[in-house]
Amino acid sequence: MNPPARPSHAAATIALLALAAIPRATRADTPAPNEGMRYVSVGAQADSQHNQEALSVLSLPVGQHAWVQAGVGKSRSDPMAGGYRPGILTGAAGVASKSLQLTLNASRRADASRYRQTDWGSSLDWRHGGGNVGLDVTHRRSQAFGTVAVSSAQGAVPAQVHLSGTGLGVHGSLPVSEHVSVYASAARSHYKSSTRQLDPTAPGSLLGSNPLLTGARRGGASLVNRDELALNHSAVAGATYRWAKVAVSGEYTAGQVHDNGGELRAVDVKAAIDVAPGWRVAPGVGRGSSGQGGHANFASLSATYGW
Repeated sequence: MNPPARPSHAAATIALLALAAIPRATRADTPAPNEGMRYVSVGAQADSQHNQEALSVLSLPVGQHAWVQAGVGKSRSDPMAGGYRPGILTGAAGVASKSLQLTLNASRRADASRYRQTDWGSSLDWRHGGGNVGLDVTHRRSQAFGTVAVSSAQGAVPAQVHLSGTGLGVHGSLPVSEHVSVYASAARSHYKSSTRQLDPTAPGSLLGSNPLLTGARRGGASLVNRDELALNHSAVAGATYRWAKVAVSGEYTAGQVHDNGGELRAVDVKAAIDVAPGWRVAPGVGRGSSGQGGHANFASLSATYGW
């Protein structure tokens, strides 16, 4: 189970489940490049600050070299950080040869008219000797509605935040022994954001030093709602140890939230356990901190069936 690249959390979740679904049984003949891409999975994660996310994914192979995936889910952010509850739709398609793999993915998050976010991403991987190195390109557009501070006399007024930007990243993994592999990724994004006052009758200008609405989109202190955070830069480093039917990974994540949102840091441990033919469960626990939300513990659990 090679760790996924992280152009975005939704795309990373799909990639992780895809790799987790690959059968361990060996064959006399060479497997097709899209071997193991027929599966269905259900996963959820939550933290101690009431951030939650659930996502289900269906993956199907196309011929011997391609595959398509679709996902649906729901997210909920901390009421103290906006309280958004967007529905999630994801889609992905990929094509692979023996050594090269190209993946395209997209996700849409929407909470009625309060919040909308669209992410596009692509990854190009080169695989050799059990390891891989890849390049990631991402693009995001989002808008959210809420309030911002105008003045001490007027308090908060309705406003809208627009954000857009592109990112570039690299990722890779390397086996260091029969049982151990290491992996890492890094990404840099350039975002532009603007806040527009929606009440033309309210006097004064928006206070750029106190954007309540922008702060609401920074989420809590864990990686649970990472997909909804605009990270100027991020990095992940980890290692995996494998037994016959169990793989355990330890991972460290760091990032800088856009618009002076502070640093995001987290450490987590995950396991992938083959519990029956075709079935795998993947529990995980961790602890994170951010400049805006303090500290939080989080946990995740997913189940995958491949056939």
